[in-house]
Amino acid sequence: MDIQVSITGRIAFPPRFFPAKGDSPAMWSAKLEVNGPPTPGRDGAPYVPTRQVEVVTYGVAAIRAGESYRQGHLLVVQGCDLVARSFESRDRAGHKTVRSIIKITATAIGLCSRYSMVSESTSPSQISAASPRMVQGASAADEAQPAAAA
Repeated sequence: MDIQVSITGRIAFPPRFFPAKGDSPAMWSAKLEVNGPPTPGRDGAPYVPTRQVEVVTYGVAAIRAGESYRQGHLLVVQGCDLVARSFESRDRAGHKTVRSIIKITATAIGLCSRYSMVSESTSPSQISAASPRMVQGASAADEAQPAAAA
């Protein structure tokens, strides 16, 4: 049996990219905020806890992720490995505390297009005409021609 994980979350902090060095491949790492299951609060009203998950990918996928994804982007991640990691840090008061995080080794990362970055609505995004520059072999000069003809 294999481990297969799929999560959706927003990049909480600026992602980190480490270029290839010697025999080690390039690496990209980001911490995602993922909403947990609704749980009853102290006053009885349910609340949704936020969990942090670290996503790591290597090689060409790391290079593409470093070029494409920034803090605040909503990502869909599929992974092949899941590891719990603990570390010691300091809280806001400066006291030492032990923290833990789940690390997922990603096999596929994609930008989630179901939700708007401004407001989380499920309305379809506006359909726009394809740019002439998107056509294979088109140059920047080709984009100016339709405007001049109109």
